[in-house]
Amino acid sequence: MNWLRSRLPQMFGIDLRTLALFRAALGVVLLVDLCRRMGDAGAFYSDAGVLPRGALAGLADPWRVSLYLANGQGWFALALLGLEGLAALALILGWRTRLAALSCFVLQASLLSRNSLVSNAGDTLLACLLFWCLFLPLGARWSIDAALSEQAPPQPDRHLSWASAGLLLQILSVYFFGAVLQSGPEWWPDGSAVYYALQQDMYATSLGVWLRQYPDLLRLLTYLVWFLELLCPLLVFSPLFGRPLRFLALLLLLGLQLGLCLCLELGPLPFICAAALLVLADGWIWDALGRRALRREQAVGALPLRIYYDRDCAFCLKLCLLLRSLLLLPRAQIVPAQDYPRARALLEANSSWVVIDHDDHACLKWPALVLLLRRSPLFAWKGWLLSGRWAVRPGNAAYDFIGRHRALLGRIGAVLLPYRNASFESGRAAQRLAGLFLFLVLAWNLCSAGWLPHGLYAVLRPPFRVLRIDQQWSLFAPAPSKDDGWFVFPGELADGSPLDVLHPAQAGISYDKPPYISLSYPNIRWHLYLESLGTAQYAGDRPYFGKYLCRQWNRAHAPAQALKNFKMIFMLQQTQPPGQARTVEQHVLWRQECSGDAAAAPELPLPVDAGH
Repeated sequence: MNWLRSRLPQMFGIDLRTLALFRAALGVVLLVDLCRRMGDAGAFYSDAGVLPRGALAGLADPWRVSLYLANGQGWFALALLGLEGLAALALILGWRTRLAALSCFVLQASLLSRNSLVSNAGDTLLACLLFWCLFLPLGARWSIDAALSEQAPPQPDRHLSWASAGLLLQILSVYFFGAVLQSGPEWWPDGSAVYYALQQDMYATSLGVWLRQYPDLLRLLTYLVWFLELLCPLLVFSPLFGRPLRFLALLLLLGLQLGLCLCLELGPLPFICAAALLVLADGWIWDALGRRALRREQAVGALPLRIYYDRDCAFCLKLCLLLRSLLLLPRAQIVPAQDYPRARALLEANSSWVVIDHDDHACLKWPALVLLLRRSPLFAWKGWLLSGRWAVRPGNAAYDFIGRHRALLGRIGAVLLPYRNASFESGRAAQRLAGLFLFLVLAWNLCSAGWLPHGLYAVLRPPFRVLRIDQQWSLFAPAPSKDDGWFVFPGELADGSPLDVLHPAQAGISYDKPPYISLSYPNIRWHLYLESLGTAQYAGDRPYFGKYLCRQWNRAHAPAQALKNFKMIFMLQQTQPPGQARTVEQHVLWRQECSGDAAAAPELPLPVDAGH
């Protein structure tokens, strides 16, 4: 037991530098996703869109809590998305990190509860990761909080807590329980699951389509994917050979996400999973990189990187501290220029800070910033891009502008970026709560696998639904779907002209299969929305979408070109076993009359017209 207890930090601990990398990567993925959502804020999150708040009220789900329900205007949805974007940026920089994580979590949970038709497993995972971020010291390294804290960040680098164990179990549950739920014979023993997954034209990319011609390779990939998902979580928590096995699991799972990203259009899911997997980067990696950099400096007898600032400028010192922290330059020395004759002379002659490199070469103004970027292990590529002569003049002009207004910037910085006693570690009560949720999340996933009584769902559902951590890792489970196809929306204008409502710029109405269905949607959110409408579960949402399309078209066109009616048709294409031809059926899902609120009931499947 003593031996096993000594292994707990290796099994369930996370390096603080790794947490900082995870924080930044998660914030970047979240920020990019929010920017892509903003163009459709009115369509997906307002009363004038495809799902008004009245439709949500009819669902009678008391656990659907969302800030977006406070107002149905499009500007309000944009404001909440913008607020979450600012919180994501603060999370990336590590500014008020715990508050930023809380804001991101609350707003992301509200976003998912507002319209679940445009969400997938990646969005659920993102909400779960943000939940665990509330209990972790994400800002203890490489952050604004760490740079300006009046007390030293926690030491040593390895962090072990209920929250660190919970985050690791959360991430690896995606793979382990995903493999458990993939119980169809297509995974084992047939080995045809990857074949069926790549046959889904609505998701397959050009590379995925190309791989279809290698059935033996696809069978091998099926077995490989399934065993990776099942065994890699066990490797991570192995008490023996923990370091090499965890690193191996990290590489294998990152390779799996890369393959998913290249072969299937799954939106932000692979990127969210990749950001989460960075947690597996152990501390020995950072230590090895640090020792390598130190040996390189010592080999040439170089001095540490030195940053000299004006002692009379409090804003200058604060800026230097921020740069050292955010550019990952922990060994850089920050010294008042007045204490070093060479730096003092350069400061007084050029009104500039001074950065002296390992080779004792001094840089001023903009070139000094470029030097710091080039020495940064994370932003060296930016330094090389900005090191050209073309950037010196505008860069120096920007530096001079900041220098002339440093008093004003100092006052702003004193308000927004004050020195303070940052609280990096969560309290004992918070860790006890994290420990409770660790077991609750584990129990929830065990229920999903059928290993615990299903009745536990009824007990856990209310808090999990409110927090939006109600998770189900059933991608391609129990087997990839064999239903595939594409949408056609044939419509009629007021003057009798035909119109393809989904592709109005297209001449005529075509029922032909697009070359790449995954590229025929505006973005992944519309892809998910239309796919949801095609299922019986969301048949009740079709009238709202129909009315939305009528409003959008008629608002932008003259009465003579108004949309009179249209049909929502799904061209269902059944995937057959290898060697058999596909069958196609035409399903009329909905008829929409734009002149009134009447809409016909869905019809039965129709055979495909050969003339189409």
